[in-house]
Amino acid sequence: MPLLALALAALVLEADPALRLAGAAAAGCFAVAAGVRIAYARVALGRIRRSADRLILADAPGQEASEIVRWRSHELVAPASRRALARELAQTLRHLDRDAMPSASPLRRIAARRHEDLLERLEERMLDDRPVTARGMLLLQRLLREPGSPLYDAASERELARAIAAAVAELEA
Repeated sequence: MPLLALALAALVLEADPALRLAGAAAAGCFAVAAGVRIAYARVALGRIRRSADRLILADAPGQEASEIVRWRSHELVAPASRRALARELAQTLRHLDRDAMPSASPLRRIAARRHEDLLERLEERMLDDRPVTARGMLLLQRLLREPGSPLYDAASERELARAIAAAVAELEA
């Protein structure tokens, strides 16, 4: 915000015809600096989230959660996160529809169709009001988003069933 404020202040220099170019250049520099700072902050936040996710998945029993893990857990189980995963599940289920045209998605449709009822159950679970666990949310995110997930990778049928069942079980824990 301070850099954007400085960019706006530099634009005031354009009022003077002699400083017009200098004002525009200064405003541009401040705006670029603000963009770089925002991008750096997003990358840093992503690293913090991934570190907290590793700790949540490790789930060391009897160990007190750090402030960052508590923050990330709250973020994962928030209604907005649940709705986002419900939308992803709905999209995945649409791709499984036999009447739908195949897309470029690497989804293993035939294998996933065998577990369509569990995927529907997961979607319903994301939309209901019962509490869920952060670990379950992470397992579901990995199932839906990671290229190495059994939904996309040439894993065995048993691995896909196990991954879906693990997400269901963890969400209920």
